[in-house]
Amino acid sequence: VPDGPPLPGDTLIGAAVRAIRAGDLASTAPRKEAPTSTSPSDGRLPRTTAAETLATMQAAVLTGEALWIGYVNAEGTASQRVIAPVRVEGGFVTAYDHTADEVRTYPLHRVTGVAELADD
Repeated sequence: VPDGPPLPGDTLIGAAVRAIRAGDLASTAPRKEAPTSTSPSDGRLPRTTAAETLATMQAAVLTGEALWIGYVNAEGTASQRVIAPVRVEGGFVTAYDHTADEVRTYPLHRVTGVAELADD
């Protein structure tokens, strides 16, 4: 019987480092101020209407730009994500999530708002 859990391999360690770096990048990415959005500097989730959220995400699909979104999961836990939407349809957005470093699909009704990232 081993004394503890098995040691992680190089692949797992590399994935963990990439996820941490993606989260660091996402948390420090400058964001454009939107008139209906909460200021990113106050730590709250962005707030936009459903129509503004949908229009901004559809535009980002066409331009390939990344967006800052507020998201509330099924348990009610709120989080901030930086995503690059690739498809918006059927009430869902499929996007590359820079925060998680993977492609994910989010239900649009759980998105609290969206803001464009500022140009560097």
